Amino acid sequence: MMDDAGEQKRSLDTAFVGGLGWTAGAKWATQLITWACVLIVARILTPADFGTVDMAGFYLGLTNILAEFGVGTAVLQMRELEREALGEMKTVSLMFSAAAFAVSLAVAPLVASFFHTGELRLLLVVGSMMLFFSAIQAVPLGLLQRDMDYRRLAISEMVMAAVQGAVTVGCAVAGFRYWALLVGVLAGKATYAAMTSYWKPVPYAMPRWRQVMAPLRFGFEVATARLAWAAYTQCDAIIVGRVLGTSALGPYRFAINFASIPAEKIGTLIMRVTGPLFARIQDDKALVRRYFLIINEMLTLVIFPLAFGMAIVAPDLVRVVLGPKWSAAVGPMQCLALFMAFRDTSTLFGQILTSQRQTRFLMWISILNFVVMPVSFYFASRWGATAIAAAWIVMTPVTVLPTALRLLRTIDCSLREYILVLTPPILGSVAMAGAVLALKAWLLPATWPALGRLTAQVAVGGVAYAAVLLGPYRSKVLKYVRFFLQLRKQRDALGDKTVSAVSGLV
Repeated sequence: MMDDAGEQKRSLDTAFVGGLGWTAGAKWATQLITWACVLIVARILTPADFGTVDMAGFYLGLTNILAEFGVGTAVLQMRELEREALGEMKTVSLMFSAAAFAVSLAVAPLVASFFHTGELRLLLVVGSMMLFFSAIQAVPLGLLQRDMDYRRLAISEMVMAAVQGAVTVGCAVAGFRYWALLVGVLAGKATYAAMTSYWKPVPYAMPRWRQVMAPLRFGFEVATARLAWAAYTQCDAIIVGRVLGTSALGPYRFAINFASIPAEKIGTLIMRVTGPLFARIQDDKALVRRYFLIINEMLTLVIFPLAFGMAIVAPDLVRVVLGPKWSAAVGPMQCLALFMAFRDTSTLFGQILTSQRQTRFLMWISILNFVVMPVSFYFASRWGATAIAAAWIVMTPVTVLPTALRLLRTIDCSLREYILVLTPPILGSVAMAGAVLALKAWLLPATWPALGRLTAQVAVGGVAYAAVLLGPYRSKVLKYVRFFLQLRKQRDALGDKTVSAVSGLV
Protein backbone atom coordinates (compact mmCIF):
# COMPACT_ATOMS: atom_id res chain seq x y z
CA MET A 1 0.00 0.00 0.00
CA MET A 2 2.82 2.41 0.81
CA ASP A 3 4.48 1.66 -2.53
CA ASP A 4 1.18 2.23 -4.33
CA ALA A 5 0.67 5.53 -2.49
CA GLY A 6 4.20 6.64 -3.30
CA GLU A 7 3.78 5.71 -6.95
CA GLN A 8 0.52 7.67 -7.10
CA LYS A 9 2.23 10.76 -5.66
CA ARG A 10 5.08 10.46 -8.15
CA SER A 11 2.64 10.06 -11.01
CA LEU A 12 0.64 13.09 -9.93
CA ASP A 13 3.80 15.11 -9.38
CA THR A 14 4.92 14.25 -12.90
CA ALA A 15 1.56 15.28 -14.36
CA PHE A 16 1.48 18.49 -12.30
CA VAL A 17 5.00 19.58 -13.23
CA GLY A 18 4.48 18.64 -16.86
CA GLY A 19 1.23 20.58 -16.83
CA LEU A 20 3.00 23.66 -15.49
CA GLY A 21 5.54 23.39 -18.27
CA TRP A 22 2.99 23.02 -21.06
CA THR A 23 0.70 25.69 -19.62
CA ALA A 24 3.55 28.16 -19.10
CA GLY A 25 4.75 27.61 -22.66
CA ALA A 26 1.26 28.08 -24.06
CA LYS A 27 0.62 31.17 -21.95
CA TRP A 28 3.81 32.93 -22.99
CA ALA A 29 3.35 31.95 -26.64
CA THR A 30 -0.21 33.23 -26.70
CA GLN A 31 0.86 36.43 -24.91
CA LEU A 32 3.52 37.10 -27.53
CA ILE A 33 1.10 36.43 -30.38
CA THR A 34 -1.67 38.47 -28.79
CA TRP A 35 0.46 41.50 -27.96
CA ALA A 36 2.09 41.50 -31.39
CA CYS A 37 -1.32 41.46 -33.07
CA VAL A 38 -2.74 44.09 -30.72
CA LEU A 39 0.14 46.46 -31.48
CA ILE A 40 -0.36 45.98 -35.21
CA VAL A 41 -4.13 46.34 -35.08
CA ALA A 42 -3.90 49.36 -32.75
CA ARG A 43 -2.07 51.24 -35.51
CA ILE A 44 -4.83 50.45 -38.00
CA LEU A 45 -8.03 50.78 -35.97
CA THR A 46 -9.22 53.73 -33.92
CA PRO A 47 -9.84 53.87 -30.14
CA ALA A 48 -13.56 54.09 -30.95
CA ASP A 49 -13.36 50.72 -32.73
CA PHE A 50 -11.89 49.11 -29.61
CA GLY A 51 -14.45 50.88 -27.42
CA THR A 52 -17.35 49.56 -29.47
CA VAL A 53 -16.16 45.98 -29.11
CA ASP A 54 -15.52 46.48 -25.37
CA MET A 55 -19.16 47.51 -24.94
CA ALA A 56 -20.23 44.20 -26.47
CA GLY A 57 -17.63 42.26 -24.50
CA PHE A 58 -19.22 42.68 -21.08
CA TYR A 59 -22.62 41.46 -22.26
CA LEU A 60 -21.16 38.55 -24.25
CA GLY A 61 -19.06 37.48 -21.27
CA LEU A 62 -22.09 37.25 -19.01
CA THR A 63 -24.22 35.40 -21.56
CA ASN A 64 -21.39 32.95 -22.19
CA ILE A 65 -21.36 32.04 -18.49
CA LEU A 66 -25.10 31.43 -18.54
CA ALA A 67 -25.05 29.48 -21.80
CA GLU A 68 -22.19 27.18 -20.80
CA PHE A 69 -24.11 26.58 -17.55
CA GLY A 70 -21.13 24.99 -15.82
CA VAL A 71 -21.33 21.89 -18.05
CA GLY A 72 -17.55 21.73 -18.58
CA THR A 73 -16.90 21.95 -14.84
CA ALA A 74 -19.52 19.27 -14.15
CA VAL A 75 -17.80 16.94 -16.65
CA LEU A 76 -14.42 17.64 -15.04
CA GLN A 77 -15.53 17.12 -11.45
CA MET A 78 -18.20 14.41 -11.77
CA ARG A 79 -15.98 11.56 -12.88
CA GLU A 80 -18.85 9.10 -12.44
CA LEU A 81 -20.61 10.40 -15.55
CA GLU A 82 -20.66 7.70 -18.24
CA ARG A 83 -20.27 8.24 -21.98
CA GLU A 84 -24.01 8.23 -22.68
CA ALA A 85 -24.59 10.83 -19.98
CA LEU A 86 -21.80 12.93 -21.48
CA GLY A 87 -23.61 12.89 -24.83
CA GLU A 88 -26.79 14.01 -23.11
CA MET A 89 -24.92 16.83 -21.38
CA LYS A 90 -23.50 17.92 -24.73
CA THR A 91 -27.04 18.17 -26.11
CA VAL A 92 -28.22 20.10 -23.07
CA SER A 93 -25.32 22.52 -23.46
CA LEU A 94 -26.32 23.13 -27.08
CA MET A 95 -29.93 23.74 -26.01
CA PHE A 96 -28.86 26.34 -23.42
CA SER A 97 -26.68 28.07 -26.00
CA ALA A 98 -29.57 28.21 -28.47
CA ALA A 99 -31.80 29.73 -25.78
CA ALA A 100 -29.12 32.29 -24.89
CA PHE A 101 -28.73 33.16 -28.58
CA ALA A 102 -32.48 33.77 -28.84
CA VAL A 103 -32.27 36.08 -25.80
CA SER A 104 -29.43 37.98 -27.46
CA LEU A 105 -31.54 38.53 -30.56
CA ALA A 106 -34.27 40.02 -28.37
CA VAL A 107 -32.15 42.25 -26.13
CA ALA A 108 -29.54 43.42 -28.66
CA PRO A 109 -31.59 46.53 -29.60
CA LEU A 110 -31.99 47.40 -25.91
CA VAL A 111 -28.28 47.08 -25.20
CA ALA A 112 -27.46 49.19 -28.26
CA SER A 113 -29.92 51.83 -27.11
CA PHE A 114 -28.48 51.85 -23.57
CA PHE A 115 -24.98 52.58 -24.91
CA HIS A 116 -26.31 54.96 -27.58
CA THR A 117 -24.39 52.96 -30.20
CA GLY A 118 -26.44 51.66 -33.13
CA GLU A 119 -23.59 49.49 -34.46
CA LEU A 120 -23.75 47.44 -31.27
CA ARG A 121 -27.00 45.73 -32.27
CA LEU A 122 -25.60 43.64 -35.13
CA LEU A 123 -22.31 43.24 -33.29
CA LEU A 124 -24.06 41.52 -30.38
CA VAL A 125 -26.07 39.25 -32.67
CA VAL A 126 -22.99 38.07 -34.58
CA GLY A 127 -20.89 37.88 -31.44
CA SER A 128 -23.46 35.64 -29.79
CA MET A 129 -22.49 32.91 -32.25
CA MET A 130 -19.66 32.23 -29.79
CA LEU A 131 -22.28 30.68 -27.53
CA PHE A 132 -22.55 27.71 -29.91
CA PHE A 133 -18.77 27.23 -29.92
CA SER A 134 -18.84 27.17 -26.12
CA ALA A 135 -21.56 24.52 -26.22
CA ILE A 136 -19.64 22.36 -28.68
CA GLN A 137 -16.41 22.45 -26.68
CA ALA A 138 -17.83 22.22 -23.13
CA VAL A 139 -17.86 18.42 -22.80
CA PRO A 140 -14.65 17.70 -24.81
CA LEU A 141 -12.79 20.40 -22.88
CA GLY A 142 -13.99 18.94 -19.57
CA LEU A 143 -12.75 15.51 -20.66
CA LEU A 144 -9.32 16.85 -21.66
CA GLN A 145 -9.04 18.52 -18.27
CA ARG A 146 -10.27 15.37 -16.52
CA ASP A 147 -7.48 13.40 -18.24
CA MET A 148 -4.95 16.11 -17.29
CA ASP A 149 -4.01 16.24 -20.96
CA TYR A 150 -2.15 19.53 -20.64
CA ARG A 151 -0.24 19.01 -23.87
CA ARG A 152 -3.34 19.04 -26.05
CA LEU A 153 -4.89 21.84 -24.02
CA ALA A 154 -1.76 23.93 -24.55
CA ILE A 155 -1.57 23.17 -28.28
CA SER A 156 -5.24 24.08 -28.71
CA GLU A 157 -4.74 27.39 -26.94
CA MET A 158 -1.67 28.31 -29.00
CA VAL A 159 -3.38 27.45 -32.29
CA MET A 160 -6.46 29.41 -31.24
CA ALA A 161 -4.31 32.48 -30.48
CA ALA A 162 -2.48 32.17 -33.82
CA VAL A 163 -5.71 31.88 -35.81
CA GLN A 164 -7.36 34.72 -33.90
CA GLY A 165 -4.35 36.98 -34.39
CA ALA A 166 -3.95 36.23 -38.10
CA VAL A 167 -7.64 36.73 -38.86
CA THR A 168 -7.83 39.93 -36.80
CA VAL A 169 -4.82 41.50 -38.52
CA GLY A 170 -6.03 40.39 -41.96
CA CYS A 171 -9.50 41.82 -41.44
CA ALA A 172 -8.08 45.06 -40.03
CA VAL A 173 -5.85 45.49 -43.07
CA ALA A 174 -8.85 44.75 -45.31
CA GLY A 175 -10.75 47.64 -43.72
CA PHE A 176 -13.25 45.71 -41.54
CA ARG A 177 -12.80 48.27 -38.71
CA TYR A 178 -14.23 47.01 -35.37
CA TRP A 179 -15.53 43.88 -37.08
CA ALA A 180 -11.92 42.72 -37.36
CA LEU A 181 -11.74 42.29 -33.57
CA LEU A 182 -14.95 40.27 -33.41
CA VAL A 183 -14.30 38.12 -36.47
CA GLY A 184 -10.86 37.24 -35.13
CA VAL A 185 -12.32 36.08 -31.82
CA LEU A 186 -14.97 34.02 -33.60
CA ALA A 187 -12.33 32.33 -35.77
CA GLY A 188 -10.19 31.52 -32.75
CA LYS A 189 -13.13 30.12 -30.75
CA ALA A 190 -14.26 28.00 -33.69
CA THR A 191 -10.75 26.58 -34.07
CA TYR A 192 -10.53 25.76 -30.36
CA ALA A 193 -13.93 24.04 -30.39
CA ALA A 194 -12.97 22.03 -33.48
CA MET A 195 -9.66 20.85 -32.00
CA THR A 196 -11.06 19.83 -28.61
CA SER A 197 -13.98 18.03 -30.28
CA TYR A 198 -11.57 16.18 -32.59
CA TRP A 199 -9.46 14.98 -29.68
CA LYS A 200 -12.43 14.07 -27.47
CA PRO A 201 -15.37 13.22 -29.77
CA VAL A 202 -18.64 12.70 -27.91
CA PRO A 203 -21.83 11.95 -29.90
CA TYR A 204 -24.98 13.89 -29.07
CA ALA A 205 -27.69 11.98 -27.22
CA MET A 206 -31.29 12.77 -26.32
CA PRO A 207 -31.34 14.00 -22.71
CA ARG A 208 -33.02 11.88 -20.07
CA TRP A 209 -33.70 14.44 -17.41
CA ARG A 210 -33.46 12.03 -14.50
CA GLN A 211 -29.92 11.15 -15.56
CA VAL A 212 -28.69 14.68 -16.22
CA MET A 213 -30.46 16.38 -13.33
CA ALA A 214 -27.55 15.98 -10.87
CA PRO A 215 -24.86 17.41 -13.21
CA LEU A 216 -27.25 20.18 -14.26
CA ARG A 217 -27.81 21.14 -10.63
CA PHE A 218 -24.04 21.13 -10.14
CA GLY A 219 -23.56 23.23 -13.27
CA PHE A 220 -26.29 25.68 -12.23
CA GLU A 221 -24.56 26.34 -8.92
CA VAL A 222 -21.20 26.80 -10.66
CA ALA A 223 -22.67 29.13 -13.31
CA THR A 224 -24.55 31.21 -10.72
CA ALA A 225 -21.41 31.63 -8.63
CA ARG A 226 -19.42 32.68 -11.69
CA LEU A 227 -22.10 35.11 -12.82
CA ALA A 228 -22.32 36.76 -9.40
CA TRP A 229 -18.52 36.94 -9.21
CA ALA A 230 -18.27 38.51 -12.68
CA ALA A 231 -20.89 41.08 -11.71
CA TYR A 232 -19.62 42.19 -8.30
CA THR A 233 -15.94 42.33 -9.35
CA GLN A 234 -16.91 44.95 -11.95
CA CYS A 235 -18.92 47.06 -9.53
CA ASP A 236 -16.05 49.04 -8.06
CA ALA A 237 -15.02 50.45 -11.45
CA ILE A 238 -18.65 51.08 -12.39
CA ILE A 239 -19.25 53.06 -9.19
CA VAL A 240 -16.01 55.00 -9.62
CA GLY A 241 -17.12 56.03 -13.10
CA ARG A 242 -20.71 56.71 -12.11
CA VAL A 243 -20.08 58.64 -8.87
CA LEU A 244 -16.61 60.13 -9.29
CA GLY A 245 -16.55 60.55 -13.08
CA THR A 246 -14.31 59.54 -15.95
CA SER A 247 -11.35 61.55 -14.59
CA ALA A 248 -11.24 59.17 -11.61
CA LEU A 249 -12.11 56.05 -13.60
CA GLY A 250 -9.04 56.24 -15.86
CA PRO A 251 -6.47 56.11 -13.01
CA TYR A 252 -8.56 53.50 -11.21
CA ARG A 253 -8.54 51.25 -14.28
CA PHE A 254 -4.76 51.55 -14.50
CA ALA A 255 -4.51 50.71 -10.79
CA ILE A 256 -6.58 47.55 -11.33
CA ASN A 257 -4.46 46.49 -14.29
CA PHE A 258 -1.15 46.98 -12.48
CA ALA A 259 -2.29 45.41 -9.22
CA SER A 260 -3.51 42.34 -11.10
CA ILE A 261 -0.18 41.64 -12.80
CA PRO A 262 1.17 39.12 -10.20
CA ALA A 263 -2.13 37.22 -10.19
CA GLU A 264 -2.41 37.29 -13.97
CA LYS A 265 1.14 36.21 -14.74
CA ILE A 266 1.70 33.68 -11.95
CA GLY A 267 -1.55 32.83 -10.21
CA THR A 268 -3.53 32.15 -13.37
CA LEU A 269 -0.77 29.91 -14.71
CA ILE A 270 -0.84 27.69 -11.63
CA MET A 271 -4.63 27.71 -11.29
CA ARG A 272 -5.11 26.33 -14.78
CA VAL A 273 -3.12 23.27 -13.79
CA THR A 274 -4.53 22.76 -10.31
CA GLY A 275 -8.20 22.47 -11.35
CA PRO A 276 -7.76 19.11 -13.14
CA LEU A 277 -5.35 17.96 -10.41
CA PHE A 278 -7.84 18.44 -7.58
CA ALA A 279 -10.61 16.90 -9.68
CA ARG A 280 -8.43 13.79 -10.08
CA ILE A 281 -7.71 13.39 -6.34
CA GLN A 282 -11.05 14.63 -4.96
CA ASP A 283 -11.75 11.37 -3.07
CA ASP A 284 -8.42 11.34 -1.21
CA LYS A 285 -8.46 14.08 1.42
CA ALA A 286 -4.87 13.39 2.45
CA LEU A 287 -3.67 14.04 -1.09
CA VAL A 288 -5.93 17.09 -1.43
CA ARG A 289 -4.49 18.51 1.79
CA ARG A 290 -0.92 17.74 0.65
CA TYR A 291 -1.25 19.49 -2.69
CA PHE A 292 -3.21 22.38 -1.18
CA LEU A 293 -0.37 23.14 1.23
CA ILE A 294 2.32 22.74 -1.44
CA ILE A 295 0.56 24.89 -4.05
CA ASN A 296 -0.55 27.52 -1.53
CA GLU A 297 3.03 27.85 -0.34
CA MET A 298 4.31 28.16 -3.92
CA LEU A 299 1.75 30.87 -4.65
CA THR A 300 2.32 32.95 -1.52
CA LEU A 301 6.13 32.74 -1.66
CA VAL A 302 6.03 34.42 -5.08
CA ILE A 303 2.88 36.56 -5.07
CA PHE A 304 3.10 38.07 -1.57
CA PRO A 305 6.44 39.87 -2.10
CA LEU A 306 5.33 41.07 -5.54
CA ALA A 307 1.99 42.38 -4.26
CA PHE A 308 3.36 43.93 -1.05
CA GLY A 309 6.31 45.34 -2.96
CA MET A 310 4.04 46.95 -5.54
CA ALA A 311 2.05 48.60 -2.77
CA ILE A 312 5.21 50.09 -1.24
CA VAL A 313 6.85 51.37 -4.43
CA ALA A 314 3.59 52.49 -6.08
CA PRO A 315 4.36 56.26 -5.99
CA ASP A 316 7.62 55.92 -7.90
CA LEU A 317 6.30 53.08 -10.07
CA VAL A 318 3.46 55.28 -11.31
CA ARG A 319 5.82 58.19 -12.00
CA VAL A 320 8.20 56.00 -14.00
CA VAL A 321 5.65 53.99 -15.99
CA LEU A 322 2.73 56.40 -16.41
CA GLY A 323 4.05 59.84 -15.51
CA PRO A 324 3.13 62.38 -12.81
CA LYS A 325 -0.30 63.09 -14.34
CA TRP A 326 -1.43 59.62 -13.23
CA SER A 327 -0.64 60.17 -9.54
CA ALA A 328 -4.33 59.57 -8.69
CA ALA A 329 -3.70 55.87 -9.41
CA VAL A 330 -1.24 55.50 -6.53
CA GLY A 331 -3.70 55.13 -3.63
CA PRO A 332 -6.03 52.66 -5.36
CA MET A 333 -3.03 50.66 -6.62
CA GLN A 334 -1.63 50.28 -3.11
CA CYS A 335 -4.92 49.00 -1.71
CA LEU A 336 -5.70 46.73 -4.65
CA ALA A 337 -2.20 45.22 -4.66
CA LEU A 338 -2.54 44.23 -1.00
CA PHE A 339 -5.97 42.71 -1.63
CA MET A 340 -4.81 40.81 -4.72
CA ALA A 341 -2.24 38.99 -2.58
CA PHE A 342 -5.07 37.24 -0.77
CA ARG A 343 -7.59 37.10 -3.60
CA ASP A 344 -5.41 34.74 -5.63
CA THR A 345 -5.27 32.23 -2.79
CA SER A 346 -9.04 32.47 -2.43
CA THR A 347 -9.34 31.30 -6.04
CA LEU A 348 -7.47 28.16 -5.01
CA PHE A 349 -9.97 27.71 -2.15
CA GLY A 350 -12.82 27.83 -4.65
CA GLN A 351 -11.20 25.29 -6.95
CA ILE A 352 -10.77 22.75 -4.17
CA LEU A 353 -14.25 23.27 -2.72
CA THR A 354 -15.69 22.77 -6.21
CA SER A 355 -13.87 19.43 -6.45
CA GLN A 356 -15.35 18.55 -3.05
CA ARG A 357 -18.89 19.26 -4.37
CA GLN A 358 -19.28 22.37 -2.20
CA THR A 359 -20.75 24.36 -5.09
CA ARG A 360 -23.92 25.36 -3.23
CA PHE A 361 -21.84 27.03 -0.53
CA LEU A 362 -19.72 28.84 -3.15
CA MET A 363 -22.86 29.97 -4.96
CA TRP A 364 -24.35 31.56 -1.84
CA ILE A 365 -21.04 33.18 -0.90
CA SER A 366 -20.87 34.75 -4.38
CA ILE A 367 -24.46 35.96 -4.11
CA LEU A 368 -23.71 37.43 -0.66
CA ASN A 369 -20.69 39.25 -2.08
CA PHE A 370 -22.81 40.49 -4.98
CA VAL A 371 -25.16 42.06 -2.44
CA VAL A 372 -22.70 43.54 0.06
CA MET A 373 -19.78 44.64 -2.13
CA PRO A 374 -21.64 47.19 -4.32
CA VAL A 375 -23.13 48.70 -1.16
CA SER A 376 -19.64 48.89 0.36
CA PHE A 377 -18.23 50.55 -2.75
CA TYR A 378 -21.02 53.10 -2.90
CA PHE A 379 -20.65 53.91 0.82
CA ALA A 380 -16.88 54.33 0.40
CA SER A 381 -17.24 56.52 -2.70
CA ARG A 382 -17.83 59.63 -0.56
CA TRP A 383 -14.11 59.45 0.39
CA GLY A 384 -12.81 58.90 -3.14
CA ALA A 385 -11.38 56.16 -5.34
CA THR A 386 -8.77 55.05 -2.79
CA ALA A 387 -11.52 54.36 -0.25
CA ILE A 388 -13.40 52.28 -2.83
CA ALA A 389 -10.26 50.21 -3.40
CA ALA A 390 -9.74 49.91 0.37
CA ALA A 391 -13.27 48.45 0.68
CA TRP A 392 -11.90 45.23 -0.85
CA ILE A 393 -9.51 44.91 2.12
CA VAL A 394 -12.06 45.94 4.74
CA MET A 395 -14.57 43.39 3.43
CA THR A 396 -12.08 40.49 3.31
CA PRO A 397 -13.82 38.81 6.30
CA VAL A 398 -16.84 38.50 4.00
CA THR A 399 -15.20 37.78 0.66
CA VAL A 400 -12.31 35.49 1.66
CA LEU A 401 -12.44 34.31 5.28
CA PRO A 402 -15.64 32.17 5.15
CA THR A 403 -14.33 30.27 2.12
CA ALA A 404 -10.96 29.70 3.78
CA LEU A 405 -12.52 28.33 6.97
CA ARG A 406 -14.90 26.09 5.02
CA LEU A 407 -12.01 24.67 3.01
CA LEU A 408 -9.83 23.93 6.04
CA ARG A 409 -12.72 22.13 7.69
CA THR A 410 -13.59 20.19 4.52
CA ILE A 411 -10.09 18.81 3.91
CA ASP A 412 -9.28 18.31 7.62
CA CYS A 413 -6.46 20.86 7.56
CA SER A 414 -5.73 22.53 10.88
CA LEU A 415 -5.42 26.28 11.17
CA ARG A 416 -1.92 25.77 12.57
CA GLU A 417 -0.80 23.91 9.42
CA TYR A 418 -2.09 26.70 7.24
CA ILE A 419 -0.51 29.46 9.34
CA LEU A 420 2.85 27.67 9.16
CA VAL A 421 2.58 27.79 5.35
CA LEU A 422 1.78 31.52 5.37
CA THR A 423 4.42 32.50 7.95
CA PRO A 424 7.53 32.64 5.69
CA PRO A 425 6.03 34.84 2.94
CA ILE A 426 4.29 37.12 5.46
CA LEU A 427 7.40 37.63 7.62
CA GLY A 428 9.52 38.10 4.51
CA SER A 429 7.08 40.66 3.12
CA VAL A 430 6.96 42.54 6.44
CA ALA A 431 10.77 42.66 6.55
CA MET A 432 10.81 43.85 2.95
CA ALA A 433 8.29 46.60 3.69
CA GLY A 434 10.22 47.74 6.74
CA ALA A 435 13.50 47.91 4.84
CA VAL A 436 12.01 49.89 1.95
CA LEU A 437 10.18 52.32 4.24
CA ALA A 438 13.36 52.88 6.25
CA LEU A 439 15.28 53.51 3.02
CA LYS A 440 12.72 56.04 1.83
CA ALA A 441 12.59 57.81 5.20
CA TRP A 442 16.30 58.09 6.04
CA LEU A 443 18.60 57.26 3.16
CA LEU A 444 16.92 57.87 -0.20
CA PRO A 445 17.34 61.47 -1.40
CA ALA A 446 14.12 63.09 -2.56
CA THR A 447 16.08 64.75 -5.36
CA TRP A 448 16.89 61.42 -7.05
CA PRO A 449 15.04 60.75 -10.30
CA ALA A 450 12.02 58.46 -9.99
CA LEU A 451 13.72 55.61 -11.87
CA GLY A 452 16.70 55.66 -9.54
CA ARG A 453 14.48 55.70 -6.46
CA LEU A 454 12.41 52.83 -7.81
CA THR A 455 15.49 50.74 -8.61
CA ALA A 456 16.95 51.29 -5.14
CA GLN A 457 13.69 50.33 -3.43
CA VAL A 458 13.30 47.16 -5.49
CA ALA A 459 16.89 46.13 -4.76
CA VAL A 460 16.67 46.73 -1.01
CA GLY A 461 13.26 45.07 -0.75
CA GLY A 462 14.45 42.02 -2.67
CA VAL A 463 17.51 41.64 -0.43
CA ALA A 464 15.42 41.94 2.73
CA TYR A 465 12.92 39.33 1.54
CA ALA A 466 15.68 36.94 0.48
CA ALA A 467 17.45 37.41 3.84
CA VAL A 468 14.38 36.20 5.74
CA LEU A 469 13.78 33.21 3.47
CA LEU A 470 17.43 32.18 3.43
CA GLY A 471 17.72 32.67 7.18
CA PRO A 472 15.25 30.80 9.40
CA TYR A 473 13.47 29.24 6.41
CA ARG A 474 16.57 28.22 4.48
CA SER A 475 15.78 24.47 4.49
CA LYS A 476 12.29 25.05 3.12
CA VAL A 477 13.56 27.22 0.29
CA LEU A 478 16.37 24.80 -0.57
CA LYS A 479 13.80 22.03 -1.11
CA TYR A 480 12.27 24.08 -3.89
CA VAL A 481 15.68 25.03 -5.28
CA ARG A 482 16.79 21.39 -5.43
CA PHE A 483 13.55 20.42 -7.11
CA PHE A 484 13.83 23.01 -9.85
CA LEU A 485 17.52 22.23 -10.41
CA GLN A 486 16.62 18.59 -10.93
CA LEU A 487 13.78 19.64 -13.20
CA ARG A 488 16.17 21.67 -15.33
CA LYS A 489 18.64 18.78 -15.67
CA GLN A 490 15.92 16.41 -16.81
CA ARG A 491 13.68 18.80 -18.75
CA ASP A 492 13.38 16.37 -21.66
CA ALA A 493 11.91 13.60 -19.53
CA LEU A 494 10.50 14.04 -16.05
CA GLY A 495 11.42 10.80 -14.35
CA ASP A 496 10.82 9.53 -10.86
CA LYS A 497 14.04 11.08 -9.58
CA THR A 498 13.01 14.48 -10.84
CA VAL A 499 9.62 14.59 -9.21
CA SER A 500 10.63 12.91 -5.98
CA ALA A 501 11.82 16.30 -4.76
CA VAL A 502 8.21 17.50 -4.72
CA SER A 503 7.20 14.58 -2.53
CA GLY A 504 9.49 15.89 0.17
CA LEU A 505 8.05 19.36 0.27
CA VAL A 506 5.29 18.46 2.75
